[in-house]
Amino acid sequence: MKRLLVVVLVLGGALVGGSYLMTGRLPWVALSAEEQQVEALRESFSLVRQQWKTAGRTQALGVDASSLTEGPLANVERIDRDLAELIPKLKTIEARNQANQLKREVTTFRSEMR
Repeated sequence: MKRLLVVVLVLGGALVGGSYLMTGRLPWVALSAEEQQVEALRESFSLVRQQWKTAGRTQALGVDASSLTEGPLANVERIDRDLAELIPKLKTIEARNQANQLKREVTTFRSEMR
């Protein structure tokens, strides 16, 4: 019985630790409203990256991908604009740090797109 309890505790600790390493927060701690806004922009940015990679692969095959590249370009501009509006409104340090990090990632990605 004691061994079973130890195994359950070790597995639970491993799951919580793995979740913390992957997400940077404990599973039972919810994101604030500000952090949720930044996370939504991050997910949109992740989708733009995927679309850009798909367009690049299509171009590598010799197919005209100009219609595939217009969407990601417009979305990057929108995300950048939304971040510029959101950052001054953020009150929590964590949300502001996440937004600034996302802003740097967007800037780097935009320079790589050209």
